[in-house]
Amino acid sequence: MSLIDLKKKTRIVLEKRALPQPPRCRVGLCIDISGSMHNEYQDGLVQETVDRLLAVAGTFDDNGEMEVWTFNQKYSTPPVARAADFGNYVKKAILDNPDVDKWGGTNYAPVMNAVLDTYFRGERVTSGGFLGMFKKTEQRAPRDIHIPALCLFITDGDNTDEAEAEKILREARQHQIYWQLIGIGTDTDFRFIKKMADDLPNAGFCHFPSLRVSDEAIYEALLTSELCDWLRKL
Repeated sequence: MSLIDLKKKTRIVLEKRALPQPPRCRVGLCIDISGSMHNEYQDGLVQETVDRLLAVAGTFDDNGEMEVWTFNQKYSTPPVARAADFGNYVKKAILDNPDVDKWGGTNYAPVMNAVLDTYFRGERVTSGGFLGMFKKTEQRAPRDIHIPALCLFITDGDNTDEAEAEKILREARQHQIYWQLIGIGTDTDFRFIKKMADDLPNAGFCHFPSLRVSDEAIYEALLTSELCDWLRKL
């Protein structure tokens, strides 16, 4: 299956949702790399998922790029995924990347903060000061702050920082970002992200018992009527 074929499948779902020409959105992927995800990475399931989501990025943004964050207790920022990475991104950019923190537990708040910083709040820059004192830290707004974002957030377990993550998700309502919260596996009921999707107008939830699902099933679950309604209102 090629990237072109997968993009055609995303278009079919969007046409069913009466949104054949979606507005431009930046697409970001946050993917769990806690210890319980080890097999999904080693078996190639995460690579297959990245390939499918690259098709979503290529459909929503003509540059075809997808920002990627991995997360366990902390978060890491691998290189941006592009069409040229189709089929080989995960090993090169994540598994063989010494800068990516791997395995361990699960927190959501750090990576969610990073997403908002990248798309809307800007990076923190420290300047000024004299002999190391009186330094000033400020955030510089990103260049493309006016472009909405779709964040595909994949996790296989519950987080240990619910209060912090909820605060960030509620703050994010002031920004043009939609969180598609994706639970995989059967070891938890994903109570927290289900609740956030129920409570917030810019968040959805879907669940897969495994990443071993068809292309069509993934696109039907991700590109929901609720998401398309949100996009129409931009």
